[in-house]
Amino acid sequence: MPRRSRPVSEPPVNFVLRVALREIAPPIWRTVRVPGWYTLNQLHRVFQMIFGWQDYHLYAFEIGSRRFERKHPESEGEDTGAATLAKLGLERGTEFSYEYDFGDGWVHEVRVEDVQPTGSDEDDWQALPVLLGGERAGPLEDCGGPFGYQDLVDALRNPADGDPEHDHLRAWAGGAYDPERFDVWMANQNLALAAVWAAI
Repeated sequence: MPRRSRPVSEPPVNFVLRVALREIAPPIWRTVRVPGWYTLNQLHRVFQMIFGWQDYHLYAFEIGSRRFERKHPESEGEDTGAATLAKLGLERGTEFSYEYDFGDGWVHEVRVEDVQPTGSDEDDWQALPVLLGGERAGPLEDCGGPFGYQDLVDALRNPADGDPEHDHLRAWAGGAYDPERFDVWMANQNLALAAVWAAI
């Protein structure tokens, strides 16, 4: 089974993060625990999984005055693959942002809820990210940002309203999407499986 080893220089800590989408009410939020040796690129993958994003678009983290992006020719920020959580000076109460899909502008507000020291044995270093809680399904990919998402939710809540635009949105969303439903257990199983197989 593939296993990703931690960098030996990283301090043994886990971070408990609360993540919520900006401009959405009622809130769509998740609480997740991640190892301190994870890079920001790995944290991006965690966020993608727990919100149901498909990783189709660019992303960036804003932490204090620093901007981090996936390394590519047009990137102007620091490399997310070279920045580990434990070396970013994060502490309880630190807030930062993660933006996904610059066109739709999905800004996730992140708050460090806790910093938890871990043991020093190998098993502790192999700790997986764990989804601790959350509410409401993540928005569908490419639905148009917070305003487009609200239009979609309104359409799904009023299936017989006769609005042609709402009919189009309902058809585009398909019949399986329920914006109020989020299965924490299933999302956590998928997250753990991805981490065990080094997909994040």
